[in-house]
Amino acid sequence: MSSSFRTKSIDVEAHLSPIPEHLIGSLEQFTRRHYQLGSLSDFHEKILGIDKSGGLSIFYDPDNKIIGFTRICRQVLQLYDREISVYTGATYHNPRNDLSLSAAKFCLSKAMRYKLQRPDEEMVYIAHANTPLRYQFLAKLNPSLYPQPDVPTPKSVIELVDQLKTLNQWQTHSRHSMLISNQLPIIDHAALNIDTRDLLTNYYLSLNPEYYKGTTLLVYLPINLANISLGIKQILSKMQSSTQPTHA
Repeated sequence: MSSSFRTKSIDVEAHLSPIPEHLIGSLEQFTRRHYQLGSLSDFHEKILGIDKSGGLSIFYDPDNKIIGFTRICRQVLQLYDREISVYTGATYHNPRNDLSLSAAKFCLSKAMRYKLQRPDEEMVYIAHANTPLRYQFLAKLNPSLYPQPDVPTPKSVIELVDQLKTLNQWQTHSRHSMLISNQLPIIDHAALNIDTRDLLTNYYLSLNPEYYKGTTLLVYLPINLANISLGIKQILSKMQSSTQPTHA
């Protein structure tokens, strides 16, 4: 993996500042090279969420070719008597490139900005953990996530996720209430460097053994200034001690 890829981030407002058409085409072509993508409308709705506000970050190699992207969408849900802003995030990439740190930096930076703009809002982040590596990274970054080994998932988390699945027409998988089907199968899943000796990896595989066929685990993470700040510090520390890219 190159240590010099760059990142371009844009704000997305569904009606005021939509994703540019030329970029949609480039992202679709990239996605088809690495995932089993269905119709163009599926890509627009399931992957890009072009009718949803949020953010988009695209990762490029030194030759200016796309090697991945992260999409964050914002939706507001009502749970009991509480209004909750839910941010969903997913990263799609060439499996030979590890974008975990850069994708996390983008997501945490957006979360910090959202929280500072709306300090009184209750916010949560729902990550699409479509591989064991993604879940392992999230669990080590924020140990207060759900689901996690040997800890019951609160009823309120399940109910929030159920609402989100209904709103986005995501199909629940029979193995777990936070597992969804009919997402994007990975074409070259053998390129992923999966360490089956890792406890978090084994836990993920116990829930989602056929992740490469397009089944995704939804991971719940609370958003507050304390855990955002801690996450950013961890990411910056790891980026400084690794060959991860600079942000452009």
